[in-house]
Amino acid sequence: MNCGIVSYGTSIPRRRIGVRDIWRVWENVTPDLFDKMSFVERAVLTPNEDAMTLAVAAGEIALERSGLDRKKIGAVFFGSCTNPYDTKASATVVMDALRLPPSAFAVDLQFGAKSGTSAIIAAAAQVEAGFVDYALAIGSDTMCRHFAPGTQMEYSASAGAFACVVGREGVIARLEGFSTWSSDLADYFRTEGERYIQLGGGWLGYVSNWGLLEHAVPASKALLEKLKLEPDRDFDAVILPQATGVQPMMVGGSLGFDIAAVMSSVLTASIGDCGSATTLISLARWLDFAENGQRAFLCAYGYGAGADALSFKTTDLLEERQPAKDLVSGQIEDKILVDYALAAKYEFKYLRPATMVSNYL
Repeated sequence: MNCGIVSYGTSIPRRRIGVRDIWRVWENVTPDLFDKMSFVERAVLTPNEDAMTLAVAAGEIALERSGLDRKKIGAVFFGSCTNPYDTKASATVVMDALRLPPSAFAVDLQFGAKSGTSAIIAAAAQVEAGFVDYALAIGSDTMCRHFAPGTQMEYSASAGAFACVVGREGVIARLEGFSTWSSDLADYFRTEGERYIQLGGGWLGYVSNWGLLEHAVPASKALLEKLKLEPDRDFDAVILPQATGVQPMMVGGSLGFDIAAVMSSVLTASIGDCGSATTLISLARWLDFAENGQRAFLCAYGYGAGADALSFKTTDLLEERQPAKDLVSGQIEDKILVDYALAAKYEFKYLRPATMVSNYL
């Protein structure tokens, strides 16, 4: 492929909560699991933050870093499984907020936590076909607002966004290829009108990862075979599904990747599960410090179910265009810790009726 990432940006909410603060309220798991699953902190949304505002923040950084006239952006792909609207397109809100031309092809994409990688693939297809010169691809999710209070998923469900400009000119990381694998599987799901995501399989044991290996492994193997690359030899970074700290080891071990290389890209302990932005934020952190000619393997798994596997190779333009501010590490470290009561308030976990008849209702 001749296209790739021209620039990128991320957005992680500043508010965070420690998982043990959540545990002190519910005590619904053994705390030993936190170390085993790499749960330490996760992001907390403020009332004015959602998947669109995070997308705009990440998109603004990506567009500024690109140095492009925004009129050159010919398409916007907004990937999210926690879209604030059931029907209205969020891509149009993001497009207007970023001052992009109304002639740009704008669309929402939804496929669980692979919505962001699917947005990149769709953007690359538009660019490779010659329909547009540049496209903006976004993965943004607010998982923390979409798991019910008292469920174990509260420990990891987080929020974040990644955005990148995809084009043929000025590429800092070329997309070498991709593969995908999908089938109908109701592991995690949210039906129309429901706010909270349901756990089709469960939270612990094999059923908690029901579908992960069945999709991530064949998608990854297909890409390795297509590009004729070896998992233990040809990659400088390995970024795998990481809703928990266990998932990357499961997938990496099944594919023959070096576990040390896999775990060096895991951010679960720092920011939790950011949905479709999770693996892409890890990719951004790698790009912040990568060198010319290095290769990254990335796989994202989306509940529903499917997996995308992508391979990126950095170019000689990367080092001269690496950012000096808004680095992923800086966004992770720039945090304000809150307690569970404030987190529940900010994320609207407990709602009261719009009209209250008396103080006793």
